[in-house]
Amino acid sequence: MNRLKAFTVQYPVIFSIIISILFTALTEIRLEPFFVNFMDVQSAAYITITIEQTLSGIMLVVLLRGLGLLKYAGFTKPEEWKQLWLVWPILVLALLNGMSFFDGTLVIDISKPRLILLYILLNLSVGSVEEVLCRGTILTVIMQKWGLTKKGIYLSVIISSLLFGLLHITNFIVERSDLLKTVTQIIYALFFGVFFSACLLRNNSIWPAIITHAVFDTFGCLNEIALGGSFGEVRQTTLEDALISIVLTLPLCLYGLFILRKVKPVESVI
Repeated sequence: MNRLKAFTVQYPVIFSIIISILFTALTEIRLEPFFVNFMDVQSAAYITITIEQTLSGIMLVVLLRGLGLLKYAGFTKPEEWKQLWLVWPILVLALLNGMSFFDGTLVIDISKPRLILLYILLNLSVGSVEEVLCRGTILTVIMQKWGLTKKGIYLSVIISSLLFGLLHITNFIVERSDLLKTVTQIIYALFFGVFFSACLLRNNSIWPAIITHAVFDTFGCLNEIALGGSFGEVRQTTLEDALISIVLTLPLCLYGLFILRKVKPVESVI
């Protein structure tokens, strides 16, 4: 573990790239064939992702504990949490994202309660592991080297958020999204990354980021559990929709950069 600590301090970006690839690959292992004999394909896919994401999250927490960074990654006690209200923009965006549900345009298929439950667990696991990986681990490790100054804090947030965005290229590689949709995801994931990073650092807790991330994802893909749902379809987008997505999420990035100004430099502990 001492060698790993030394490596993370000296090469935080390389370390971040390695664990990003490692854990992304881990969550792409196809276990559905083990479950399809007992349930439908969609439920099998949700269970597979939930299991893989949950195990990945646990492994990352163990890694953070070993590096002595668990507290700095935002795993703090409730009495240490600060300014949780700062997460409000993502909740507003989540409601806008789910507007088709609220106005009745999209109707959830309530005849499949198990599928709905699995869908919720899926998004909780995805929100958890992405935040623990990209904010809890990658941002924290990079901050240990560059977060000692104000300029370094912004650099740490941008680099970790860029890595978070680039992880979404996996959707194109495994043919879940077309190229335009993937590029759009990379851009707005970068914006989300800046926002969630700023919230973690200002809140002194990773939990608001995990919860709001999961809420946003839940409202964002409700069509998968709706009547006539689109589960399994390759996600495509038009240039107009791509530009709208980028314009709507850009304020999150600007807001994140704004609230970062009150984040104090950290003290290196590894």
